[in-house]
Amino acid sequence: MLTTMRLTFMSEDVKEAMDQTVDAFGVSLAHLAEHEPRFEKISELAFCFGVAHPVLQPPGKGGASYSRDSGILFTQAYLDHDAWIGDRWGDRVRAVAEAAEVALSSVHKTRLTSEERSTLLRLIENVAERLAASPPGHRLSLKPVYASEDKFGQKLSIGFQPPGAFASVVANQRTVELQPEEIHAYLKRHDDAVPATQMVKLYKRHDGWLLYREAWIDGENVVEHVGVYGELGLTSQHAASGAVRQREVINAIAAEAKADGFNAVPEARLVGLLVSKEIPGAGTKNDLRRRHALEDFLNEVTGWRGLGHCDGGSIGSGSMEAFCLVVDYKIAAEVIERELASSQFNDFIVRRVSR
Repeated sequence: MLTTMRLTFMSEDVKEAMDQTVDAFGVSLAHLAEHEPRFEKISELAFCFGVAHPVLQPPGKGGASYSRDSGILFTQAYLDHDAWIGDRWGDRVRAVAEAAEVALSSVHKTRLTSEERSTLLRLIENVAERLAASPPGHRLSLKPVYASEDKFGQKLSIGFQPPGAFASVVANQRTVELQPEEIHAYLKRHDDAVPATQMVKLYKRHDGWLLYREAWIDGENVVEHVGVYGELGLTSQHAASGAVRQREVINAIAAEAKADGFNAVPEARLVGLLVSKEIPGAGTKNDLRRRHALEDFLNEVTGWRGLGHCDGGSIGSGSMEAFCLVVDYKIAAEVIERELASSQFNDFIVRRVSR
């Protein structure tokens, strides 16, 4: 069995500490799995983890998608942020094991046999037991996050970069450094800490065109972005200081759009689009850096043209790829192929894939 494990959706405050545990767990699992028979219906099982961070919008339940071309089955789940508070290595290992089991449960029975599933669950528990008993000499810690407040102590936003990382400091604002163990209490004191909706994406068909209208929070503003699907749209900014006002503005934009016939596209109706290229074997560090750059590139292309979003990537087994979820495959493929052709990623190809 060929398995890989990686942290694909994270913020800067958790990356190093969580990578340490995920990498150790992934290496151990891969070592045990390589002694088991090959998968019958897939070439590789890739565990992809996000982070259930208290500052961010609650994540989904995860899921699984299969790349028919590469034979890789991508399965996703979310790690419990609080397991990394302090230096309890056993809690961190158990959090990875539980996320791996959740990810495995999302894989359809047509992709893994019952025997393969049972074997993987056994291996995950085996690794968790061994790894918990062998903590590293130096356990990396979560980093603080930084809350921005106005002069009255009202929370304006929370970020993951220290104050010195910003180009300027806004007058009459202060920055509060929050240690990981302080985040929950801080958010509880500020009932408006996380807006109910941080981003909306809505679509409608009109006179043969597919139109998009979306809005998201950017600092002290809400950005509204409208246009024809596949084309660069127009943006406008609405001043919105504080999470309560930001929530009001986004809700108002969504209500106006829905009254005009726009609606959200359910996750289940989004189409899988794979951008990939062949590479020798497992690839190099340069290949990995290039894949990350490709994901950033695709996020820009899909985001600013209303196509959808890049949902992570993978490398190994003779290929590297990034997976996108789009609303209209034909239009999205044409746009992405055109943008790839005039970029440093002109050696990649675009294919439709099942989810």
